[in-house]
Amino acid sequence: MPSQSNILLPVVLGGRPVRDRAFFSKPMVDEAEVDAVAQTVRDGLFSRFVGSALPGTRKLLRQTSEELRHLDTPSSFLGGPNVRRFEADWAKAHEVPYVVAVNSATSGLTAALMAMNVGPGCEVITTPLSFTATATAIVAANATPVFADIDQETLCLDPKAVERAITPATRCIIPVHWCGNAGDFDRILDIARLHNIPVIEDAAQGPGTIYRGRFLGTHGAAGVFSFSEPKNVMTGEGGMVITSDPDIAEKCRLIRNHGECVPDDNDPDSYVVNVIGFNFRMVEVVAALGWVQTGKLSRANGIRNRNYNYLVERLEEVSDRMLVPQRITHRDTFAAYTAAFRWLGERVGISRDAVAKVLRSEGIPVATGVGKLMSDNQLFKRKLGYGYGGHPFKTLIRPDSVCYDPARVVIAQRVHDKEYLGFFLMGWPNTERDMDDIVSAFAKIAAHRQQLADYFQDNPPEAGSFDRGRGR
Repeated sequence: MPSQSNILLPVVLGGRPVRDRAFFSKPMVDEAEVDAVAQTVRDGLFSRFVGSALPGTRKLLRQTSEELRHLDTPSSFLGGPNVRRFEADWAKAHEVPYVVAVNSATSGLTAALMAMNVGPGCEVITTPLSFTATATAIVAANATPVFADIDQETLCLDPKAVERAITPATRCIIPVHWCGNAGDFDRILDIARLHNIPVIEDAAQGPGTIYRGRFLGTHGAAGVFSFSEPKNVMTGEGGMVITSDPDIAEKCRLIRNHGECVPDDNDPDSYVVNVIGFNFRMVEVVAALGWVQTGKLSRANGIRNRNYNYLVERLEEVSDRMLVPQRITHRDTFAAYTAAFRWLGERVGISRDAVAKVLRSEGIPVATGVGKLMSDNQLFKRKLGYGYGGHPFKTLIRPDSVCYDPARVVIAQRVHDKEYLGFFLMGWPNTERDMDDIVSAFAKIAAHRQQLADYFQDNPPEAGSFDRGRGR
């Protein structure tokens, strides 16, 4: 039998791990999903999109998602019955009239930008701290990303940095609700209104979340959600664009499905532009998973909220101010996609990467960021997008291209490279008991801080190592 002291010792110092069983969040799946998918396959519903303008298509393009739910046809330019049901259910869940299902949130961001006539020469302000798709969607729309720094407390866009980044070429702002947190979003909306700049919300990580009395995704001109794993709603892949603007909805529907076939000689250029042959369509099996999961969104979000709040409160008891949680601006409704923290323990000689190594050895998956900031991708460092001529990095006012100097996003660099710890473990089937394991691992770190500092002085963690942090 191991001694009690050996059990309480960190693994890297010769102890036993806190946890020896799998630790991950997964889709909240039961027989409802199985039945929906099986019925879809039995009915031969794979994709019921028709990539040409059937009679009546023009009128359908401006109908609400609830109206399209009742469309009595097996195939249409607007997709099959599962896609239209998913859209209608998502619209109802977010109290918005128009929803456009797409094959990924990346496609959704691209479609929304192009629907709002953002394109060559236009600058789009966004955060450097996000999955790379937020910025590459801007490039896919042939526009130019401009990275503004983050607020170190909320980990979302810093409103002051956004205001400094605005130029006469700025045509859109894309805040990312990082981990499902809106940050100081009201101030960004105020700045956008002052400068008459539309906002597209990257709400990939915040479905079904209320901020200031309205759902995330509904405050801007459009909002975009993701259904890839391990999101709050998981269908494998897929995304959704929501809007209250019928013009944006119509244009997104054209861009999604080879809409270049729809305009005729009588249409203005504004109806034709940017509709250039994309295929962003969602298939029926994915949509079947989606509408079933939408019915579970409130329950799934409740689990994430309870686990997150419990974890933060418990960690405050043991972390001795070395671990600072992301400042949440709507904690009552926050359904944590990830529980994010900043590690400030270097003052006791333990780096963030050392803490991550200890946690993983204890059976606790943890992420140390997104691999690299979006602005650190070679696409931006070398300015190699379309061909070799520096496109689309030359804007209406910057013929020599936008500058991606890391010095412009110093807070994001520090947080990502030195401080960030994220736990993708807030969702089902995890409970407070699982959160206790995370707390126990940090309690070991706090209790043995000097021994760990000595250990890592002789055995430094591998620099720059990255782990998705999602568990098995």
